[in-house]
Amino acid sequence: MGKEQLKKLQGFINTRIANAVHFTGLFKDDERFIIQRPVGPDSVSSSFCFTMIVNPTSGVDRGRVLQRLREAEIEHRIITGGNFLRHDVIKYFDYEVTKSSNADIAHDYGFFVGNHPIDIRAEIDYLHKTLKDIAPTR
Repeated sequence: MGKEQLKKLQGFINTRIANAVHFTGLFKDDERFIIQRPVGPDSVSSSFCFTMIVNPTSGVDRGRVLQRLREAEIEHRIITGGNFLRHDVIKYFDYEVTKSSNADIAHDYGFFVGNHPIDIRAEIDYLHKTLKDIAPTR
């Protein structure tokens, strides 16, 4: 980073934190989604993204969620490529796996939307509104 960017760094971090606090406030009680939360009372994250996992017990279909995001023109990505063990590249490694159930859940049910070093609380509100009425399919 350049010297001028370093001067702005704390402001960028503070804005990302404010965005994350807003996101968490909107989604923390939504049982359809599992979201990243602080690990302790004093922990703070300047997350580069907002990870969301469609709760496997919710009856909500991730495909419907992702389609709704596309229709609303909300950019999203799969969580770090999902379960690495399920990708073709794994054939090049000597490995032994006993169980990777959490990675499978992230792979099958997860996605993320980006955070930014600018105030995106209005966009987070739009995300919340977009997902608000998606009901279970069962």
